[in-house]
Amino acid sequence: MPDGRLTVVGTGLITPQHITQEAKRHIELADRVYHLVPDPLGISFLRSLNSNLVYLGDCYQKTDNRAKTYSMMAQRILQGVREELNVVAVFYGHPGVFVSPSHQAIKQARKEGYDATMLPGVSAESCLYADLDIDPGKLGAQNYEATYFLCHKININLSAPLTLWQLGVVGDLSFSTKIKPSATGLYLLKQKLMKHYPDTFEVILYETAIIPAFAPRIKRKPLEDIQLDDINEVTTLYLPEYIAAQKDDYFCTELETKTNQGEKSCQIN
Repeated sequence: MPDGRLTVVGTGLITPQHITQEAKRHIELADRVYHLVPDPLGISFLRSLNSNLVYLGDCYQKTDNRAKTYSMMAQRILQGVREELNVVAVFYGHPGVFVSPSHQAIKQARKEGYDATMLPGVSAESCLYADLDIDPGKLGAQNYEATYFLCHKININLSAPLTLWQLGVVGDLSFSTKIKPSATGLYLLKQKLMKHYPDTFEVILYETAIIPAFAPRIKRKPLEDIQLDDINEVTTLYLPEYIAAQKDDYFCTELETKTNQGEKSCQIN
C-alpha cells in the first residue's frame, strides 16, 4: 500500500464548538490540510491546529458548474495523497452529508490503493433534532434532497416526519455555482406536497445556527403560504407527522403469543 493517506473530517456547524477531539487530532498531525470552511473564525481555528492549510473555496471561481467544481476539489485533495503525504480534508458540517468532493476523493484514493477514511461530524440533521426537540426513534424519519423529492415518485409515510433539504435550490437543474431559489421549483414542490397534506398544514422552515450564541431560525407557517422570500440556500423544510400510524394487530398478537409463553411484550399504543 502506498504511503499517502487521506482522512476526511467535518467541523460541524459551529467551529470550534462542534468539532470532535478525533477530528482535531487528525488535523494536528496532518502534513497538509485541505479545507472548505466558510467562516473566518473556523479558518483561524484550523490555522491554530495546523499552519499547512490549502483552501478549496477558490475552485468555485474557476467554473460555474458545481459538479465540475467538486471534481476539482477532489483532484486537488488527491494531489497531496499522491505526494505520499498524510492529508486531512476538512469540510463544513458532516463531511459525508451533501459533500460530493469528500466521497469522490475517498473513492479514488482507495481505487489507487491509498488508505482513506471518513470520520463522523455534527450535521445539520443532528442540529435539527436538537433544536426542534425531535426523537427520530419515536416516529421514524424521512429525509430527501428537495429536488430529488420533487422529481421522483416517493411513497410518503404521513405517519412520520418528512425533512426536505436544500430547499434553496429546489428545481434548479443547472447545477450552477450561483445558488438561488427557483420560483418554479418552489411552486411545484408545494403543489406536490399539497396532494398529501392540507394546504393549511403547519410546517417549519429551519436554519441551524452557525455562529456561537446565535439562535437557529425556526419559522412556522402554513404550507400554502411559503414564499421565495422565506427561503435561502441553507433553508430546510420540515413537515411533522400528519396522521397516526396504525397498529399492526396481527404481528403484535403473534409477538405477544410467541414471546416468553405469551408474556405481553408489545406495548404499542
